[in-house]
Amino acid sequence: MNSGSSHNLPVGLTRLIDAGVWPGTSGPSMNQQHLKPIVSEDRVRLFAPDESLICLQPPPFHTIADEVNNGGAGDFWSRFGSLKQIVPGDALVIGDFGLGSDSPVVLDFSRDKVNPPVLRLRWESDGPNTRTMWVQGARNFDEFAQMLGLKAS
Repeated sequence: MNSGSSHNLPVGLTRLIDAGVWPGTSGPSMNQQHLKPIVSEDRVRLFAPDESLICLQPPPFHTIADEVNNGGAGDFWSRFGSLKQIVPGDALVIGDFGLGSDSPVVLDFSRDKVNPPVLRLRWESDGPNTRTMWVQGARNFDEFAQMLGLKAS
């Protein structure tokens, strides 16, 4: 299975999709995952200690550059996406932390074309100042899947 971009998906992600563990094109949608989470809160916290819900993006996956070019998020990416910290065309969005979180989870192919690390956009507030930064939550997709307890049978 390929993404909407030119990046080859990690084998582990393809296996999870094929096994029906990771949402496929028929769902569940990101919105449905709010009502019935795929990953338990304690597993989410292994990846992102300050989060309690993760929603997994069904394919086709898109890069941040795709999302910026499609304009669907308005000025979100230019204002809050910390685009100077990543290569938007090499950051493939595979999930987020739920509606209103504005915290995508990406595979960062700019760092490793074959075994990309998994990053998340983290928000930090310092009084009236709010900023975002990309932080690595897992060395690669397999480590990410293990943290979340996702296994193909």
